[in-house]
Amino acid sequence: MINKSLRGLCSYLTGHAAEDFVRRWLEKKGYTFVAQNVRQRKGNNACELDLIMREKNTIVFVEVKKRQNAEAALLSVTPVMQKRLYKGAEAFLANNPQYAGYDCRFDVVCLDENNAITHLQNVIEG
Repeated sequence: MINKSLRGLCSYLTGHAAEDFVRRWLEKKGYTFVAQNVRQRKGNNACELDLIMREKNTIVFVEVKKRQNAEAALLSVTPVMQKRLYKGAEAFLANNPQYAGYDCRFDVVCLDENNAITHLQNVIEG
């Protein structure tokens, strides 16, 4: 039986590897990397933005989910999580005025068990 801290470490490493894989995939599609694992606030309202990418004049906040399929990934982005991501994006933009004139969108990228990618664009609305 795996203890809780070891399970948490495995989840963290799996998630980080998925984010790196998705980042490289997006870069091959023409996106420009801006930031990764940007944390906003602490405690119950904490938020971590997995990837922040730029596509032309759009800042794309990307939530990466390693799940069995795209439907499971999308369902895991609950309304509470969406609100936190939106607040995290607001804070990021407030702290990075160089992106003030950019459009923004929220994407979810699912990486399934076989490393197949499903990219769902503009799925979170503020």
